[in-house]
Amino acid sequence: MPYVRVLRGGKITMPKRFRTALEIKEGDVLEMKMENHKIILKPKALADKEQAWQRLKRIMDKVGRRHRKIPEGEVEKDVLEAVKAVRSR
Repeated sequence: MPYVRVLRGGKITMPKRFRTALEIKEGDVLEMKMENHKIILKPKALADKEQAWQRLKRIMDKVGRRHRKIPEGEVEKDVLEAVKAVRSR
């Protein structure tokens, strides 16, 4: 198990083999949490909120055109469930 040294400001360097295996590059964002006195880091992908809403609107419009018989609320519910499923990955 490799060791890391805590530097000024709490900075640490993640060993290269971990960065390579997880495809983590400079500037990437990691989610950090603590469980049972252990630190857990998880790579995260961030999206621009406005772009995400525009993309979701385009998808909803496309779904709406294809399924005019399905009530809008049901389509919206299905899309939100799909978004949750993707985010949980």
